[in-house]
Amino acid sequence: MTHKIQTGELHIWRYTVNEQDYIAEQTNPILSVEETEKSKRFVREEHTINYVCNHRFVRNVLAVYLNILPSEIKFSITDLGKPFIENSNLFFNVSHSKNQALLAISKDGEVGVDIEYMKDLQDAITFSNYSFSDEEKAMIFKNKEIDKDVLFTFWTFKEAYIKATGTGLSVDISKINLSDFYGNEVHKFRNDTWTLKRLQADEGYKAAFAIAKQIDKVAEFRYDEFFK
Repeated sequence: MTHKIQTGELHIWRYTVNEQDYIAEQTNPILSVEETEKSKRFVREEHTINYVCNHRFVRNVLAVYLNILPSEIKFSITDLGKPFIENSNLFFNVSHSKNQALLAISKDGEVGVDIEYMKDLQDAITFSNYSFSDEEKAMIFKNKEIDKDVLFTFWTFKEAYIKATGTGLSVDISKINLSDFYGNEVHKFRNDTWTLKRLQADEGYKAAFAIAKQIDKVAEFRYDEFFK
């Protein structure tokens, strides 16, 4: 079973944690020794289950693009902590929140994806001052009240962008102004053409992806429909 991606395409895979996948890891393990050891260090069982299931999800999907066994995939980490596949021209990024996960795959360059559960924030003003530009905050607090949808839309934009650039939270994200992308998903930004696009998500969640190019096609797949 193989899966192909063309230049100019972005593939988005959706996954909901399923304990049957955790059970499958016990009988048919595909995680690396390091991943297995890390899964054992979680205190709460639900965190162990989520970790194992999400890592099986990523390995199983990437394996059908690479045309190798899931257990044969070799991951490395950049100096700033971004995972990549050794000896491959395939780019990927994964995000998970509660029991939901997204995996973005591209042949064209680094991609970032983010999904967030829209939890209540204890101090939205402090969080916003740390996280958002003045232009973004003006939209979040447009009517003097916090607009939770706008806030979490910008947060997924911001997370996806910094994951695509590989910088992580090592930069001052309040200096990154993504307000123009709220109404138009493709913009020239810092000398590159970027696509920051909302993704459909279940109620109570926000999701988005970011990539430094204009995408011709976004194809979405559900893990549970493909891997039956």
